[in-house]
Amino acid sequence: MAADSPRTPNIRELESLRIARAEHPPKRRRIVPVLIALVAIAAVAAGGWEAYLYTYGRPPEVQTAFVTLKQAGQPGVLLTGSGYVVTQHKYIVIGTKILGQIVKEPIEEGQHVKVGDLLAQIDDRDYKAQLHQAKADRDLAAATLALSRAQVERQRMLFKAGVTSKDQRDVAETAFAVAKANVEKADAAVDFAEFNVSQCVIRSPINGIVLAKYRELGDTVNYGGEIQAGGGATDIVQLADTDDMRAEVDINESDIAKVLMGSPATVTPDAYPDQSYDASVVKIYPAADRQKGTVKVEVRILHPDLRIIKPEMSAKITFVARGAVKAEQPMVLVPKKAVVAEGSANSVWVVRGNVVHRVPIVLGREFQDGIEVKDGLSGGEMVIAVPPPTLHDGQTVTPVQS
Repeated sequence: MAADSPRTPNIRELESLRIARAEHPPKRRRIVPVLIALVAIAAVAAGGWEAYLYTYGRPPEVQTAFVTLKQAGQPGVLLTGSGYVVTQHKYIVIGTKILGQIVKEPIEEGQHVKVGDLLAQIDDRDYKAQLHQAKADRDLAAATLALSRAQVERQRMLFKAGVTSKDQRDVAETAFAVAKANVEKADAAVDFAEFNVSQCVIRSPINGIVLAKYRELGDTVNYGGEIQAGGGATDIVQLADTDDMRAEVDINESDIAKVLMGSPATVTPDAYPDQSYDASVVKIYPAADRQKGTVKVEVRILHPDLRIIKPEMSAKITFVARGAVKAEQPMVLVPKKAVVAEGSANSVWVVRGNVVHRVPIVLGREFQDGIEVKDGLSGGEMVIAVPPPTLHDGQTVTPVQS
């Protein structure tokens, strides 16, 4: 056996000599870390932008305040009380003196009417028939009177001639007197029938407003009919006189000496507190109310707005001294520190929609709670309370209520 013969390597030795190749991961596994990195970068950028907006990129904050209105006082006020709107004649109920069915009624509650306006009409056919009959009876009486006049004149002539007796003349005189009386009776019957016909048309005797209707179209007015609430058997409508609108108020006995006839006053409806009407005292009732210890006073509203003033509305009545100055218009007040003075010119920075605008103003009196603005502002505007010197017109700001 030869010692130098070559030895054949085994499989295990060959495997150890093989060079191992690195395994390549799938491409999709490389994409995931890239996406994660991009999301992280976007989040950091968004956070940085948000931080920028809330710091360096946010419009500057400014302290703001509102321009206010201050109601000026009303000098010369003697006393004030609560009452109600009434009319001079209180309320007038219009009815009819005849009976019948209502065939026309062109009115409604709240409607304004004038003198002579139609309120209602009653069926007048039977009353017109009675009028025709009365006129016919008068014509018959007039014919009888003419005959009696002729007869009595002949009897007087014959009696003077001695042809007829005194009794015959007296009979003719009596017949003539009866005929005259019958004519007067017939005239009265015609007048009565004409009155009944005229009563079939009910018209307004005043300028007023319809407060209530007691009857409706088609109702029959009769004494045995149903009485409507607040009205009588023959009542048609209730009116209030709008030519003389008033307000009544109860004044305490201890204050009644302050109120004199003709004293000026103002009437303010509770429903319209911004509307006031000049008035004057026209009636002080002669008797006091013992239980309440008050005296009723009426004031006449000088120029009422009938679209607003309505009977029975509650109102505040203010009595003022003679010659007292009327209440001033509300004053526009702006905070003192909001005013920017440049020489003799003054202005404020007004914020509208987060944008500032410089508005020139004219100042008036100075008060503890602000300065009066006579021109430039109307009240309710938002102004910068303490304007920074770097502001410019049209700049965007972040308002912060002070």
